[in-house]
Amino acid sequence: MIPDHVRNRRAGANKGHPMRNVRIVVSDAAATIRRLSWRTKCFLLSTLFLSMYIYGSLILSLTRNHLADDAFLQTDKCPACYGHSLCPAFKDSQIKLKGWSQVRLLDFVNIKNVHFAEHEHLGHTMVLKKLAHDKELDKIDEKLCKDAVRPVGCDVARVLMRTNTGDEIRRLGLLPKHLKGTASMFSCPTYNLIDKVLENYKEKLKPDDPEVMTRDKLQLYVTAITNPEPLMLQTFPSSEGWPFPEYFGACGRFIAVSYEGDPLYQYYNAPWPKRADLAYQIMKMADRLTNSGQDFALYMTDLNYENLVVDEAGKVTLIDLENIIVVDRTAIQRLKTPVWNKLHENSFDECDGKNCLTFSTEDLCSRMDSDLNYYAVCRNLLSKYANEEDLGMPSGLLHDMPNFAVDDWDLEHLLNECVHPTTAEGRIKAKQQIIHALENLRNVEDTRDAAHRIT
Repeated sequence: MIPDHVRNRRAGANKGHPMRNVRIVVSDAAATIRRLSWRTKCFLLSTLFLSMYIYGSLILSLTRNHLADDAFLQTDKCPACYGHSLCPAFKDSQIKLKGWSQVRLLDFVNIKNVHFAEHEHLGHTMVLKKLAHDKELDKIDEKLCKDAVRPVGCDVARVLMRTNTGDEIRRLGLLPKHLKGTASMFSCPTYNLIDKVLENYKEKLKPDDPEVMTRDKLQLYVTAITNPEPLMLQTFPSSEGWPFPEYFGACGRFIAVSYEGDPLYQYYNAPWPKRADLAYQIMKMADRLTNSGQDFALYMTDLNYENLVVDEAGKVTLIDLENIIVVDRTAIQRLKTPVWNKLHENSFDECDGKNCLTFSTEDLCSRMDSDLNYYAVCRNLLSKYANEEDLGMPSGLLHDMPNFAVDDWDLEHLLNECVHPTTAEGRIKAKQQIIHALENLRNVEDTRDAAHRIT
């Protein structure tokens, strides 16, 4: 320890000489560092370099427009990509990443490859989706290289036309056999479905040309084998009343869709009228997908709290379309198999008290009508059978049902019938009564009035 008189003398001697003070401090620091062990020195040096790297990367991430970066978008993969309709807006910085999506260092934890962005002029939030994990996309590339008899790591953009499938599409056009089994959407593809997809396809190389080029068909094929969600969003657009997000376009291996709100699980403990309203909307959604009044029926095969979101106005939207099976009713009616006009009733499965959904693709693709959507909603979301253990949400969205819902509207019994019907076509009979009950239960005061009317 330095004696006080020495310390004071040194302080007086250095007074008015700031550079000398700095040299003394640096000299003392250097001496301290020299006395440290080599392991400690390595640790401090590594920490310094890591801090500088993280800080530099953070600054670069926040100041750089990643949506103008071809490497980030993987536009070099096209036409082995989703499209290019939004590339000009990305390149012109009309659309920019926002919030934590700007920080590339966080990509290693963002395994779902979902980012948020904002349009400079429109001012609303967009969701940018890569629609697959990076490893899944690598496997798609490997599959294309193998189909072209090329080594792993080949340039998929150049060899796509030379794959066996690509060559057939070039010579024969896009056929049902090329899409069959590529995704749930094409579990039972038909020419009618392909025509509808092509008619609504926004990612054509020449958007105003009615002709669909071979390059467009190859791009569509790659989209199907990767994730059919972009095709679902374009073929069944929200502008026509389908309960899906709005599709804005694609660039490379990203698509942009509208942000539709928070996950349904955040409303698990909402007041009863709110939950009744959400349940009503979900049942109406199931009705819309089943009985669209058009040529196609859409069946949800993976329904859970995370696949549905709620916006500020309380509107429910289905945001994950990867596992929807599209059935062409006109083809079924034309073929007229022995059971074509008999209702397909899904069998109840206990699944050891967990959420699950068992179904037969063959039955769905051969029948005009099925009760699968109603079963999915009641089994996995609304009834006491719905049990999301991972999220800590037992007994479904309509848990702790008030007495007037049980006694006056028989809702608990109707939900049980919807899940595990005791009579033929019991699920179809119950679903209409459930919709009617929930419509009245959405407002507490209206519910009381309605209860008085039926007593």
